[in-house]
Amino acid sequence: MSEKTPPDLNVTDEWAAAMEGRTVKDRVYEVATTLTSPTTVADIADRADCTKEGARSHLEWFVELGVLEKVAANPALFVRNEAYFEFRRVTELTREFETAEAVGDAIDAYRDREQELAAQFEATAPEAVVLSDVESEDLDDIYDALSEWRTVTRRLRELHEAKIRLESGSSPASASPLP
Repeated sequence: MSEKTPPDLNVTDEWAAAMEGRTVKDRVYEVATTLTSPTTVADIADRADCTKEGARSHLEWFVELGVLEKVAANPALFVRNEAYFEFRRVTELTREFETAEAVGDAIDAYRDREQELAAQFEATAPEAVVLSDVESEDLDDIYDALSEWRTVTRRLRELHEAKIRLESGSSPASASPLP
């Protein structure tokens, strides 16, 4: 192979092989994590490429675990449990930062960015922004900045919760190992 010839990378086949190895449970879980509005078993099964019966038992199990909420019985409608995912994100943050002081430093950095975004939009919260009042030529930049502000706001909430857990000693990072 010469220096100018790229290696033969068959990424498509690698991706297809990885996708083939997933179980029905894996595929249903992947779909479940995206359910932001009530969704039927049939729709979930279609997206997970499985039968309704195959999806239903896994969906019920994910409800028992707290990953999903069943919001209607007939027809069965499922939506992701945001509290479960927020708990997981906060738990990951306590493991990542390990100390309340480290989380405090991250909070300061995020708070600074939040203030910059608030000044850019001349608003107190992302929800208070009226897009028609924003003066800009590039709507994509506005949408990106507004999306970032929402993310920063959510991350600040999660960081505050992680700090509280670390200060109280109730985080997985501060738990002592079992004998």
